[in-house]
Amino acid sequence: MTGSAILLKEDARPPDMDQNRNPYVKEGERPLLRMSVVAYMDILGYRQMAKEASLDGTEAELLLQLHSALDYNQKFVKGDLVLPKLGLKDSHAVKAFTDNIVIGWPIHKDAVTELFSAFRDVSFFQFNMAMAGFFIRGGLSIGDLYMDDVTVFGGGFNEAYYAESSLARDPRVILAPSAEKTVCAHMQYYDEELCRDSDGKIFVDYLDNTILIAEHENGPFYEELMSHKQAVEHALAKYNGDPVKWSKYAWVANYHNYFCERYPQYFGDGHMIEERKLRMELRRITEA
Repeated sequence: MTGSAILLKEDARPPDMDQNRNPYVKEGERPLLRMSVVAYMDILGYRQMAKEASLDGTEAELLLQLHSALDYNQKFVKGDLVLPKLGLKDSHAVKAFTDNIVIGWPIHKDAVTELFSAFRDVSFFQFNMAMAGFFIRGGLSIGDLYMDDVTVFGGGFNEAYYAESSLARDPRVILAPSAEKTVCAHMQYYDEELCRDSDGKIFVDYLDNTILIAEHENGPFYEELMSHKQAVEHALAKYNGDPVKWSKYAWVANYHNYFCERYPQYFGDGHMIEERKLRMELRRITEA
């Protein structure tokens, strides 16, 4: 269930005080809502994982896997593992609790820049968590938000939460109506950032935004793509006897193959999940 993370380089800087850098917090001023791009994400099947680990005595192993994956990827999203921070405030704020993560990007003009940042950060979080065996479902909205160590509040958060809990369904981060409206107004900017699913929902194309981020300089990240493939195949095999759960990982498998098929100059059959693994196991009632 493990895989390597990509494009994350540690530096030797001491950690900043989050509240001092939080763009929503102004010292000495009362909390104020700010128009923001908002992402709400959680881990698909987290409660079931915890229950199964409790029953089969593997809670300690699951804790280590989950803690390592969340700690590493939250640090990346916060910017602690990338380039040195510039200025007095960060461009966004992050709040994580258990298996959930909320990210807010205050909008300074028309949300175009903030949406690009959101698609990038969400993609790396979603992809690296998937390689570790944890698949992410989420919603992304544009609306009012305030967040600090005590509170996450605002219509933007409510809409992102509703999109995740009621609309996303599969391991995808979809655009809520508010974000979709802005994207459609600037469609020419986002062709390589997003996909539209068969149900019409627009979702973040996390494989394109990670595997091909530097293909002209270094070529695609083949090793990481294969780690993603293996994580999906593991989930398909694990949940083959549970059609409801299995169908969600079948969605990821189809998305993985769709991505590979879009770039035949880079990827072949060996990078794709075999069709036989996308079939539920059926047998006669007299068979064991």
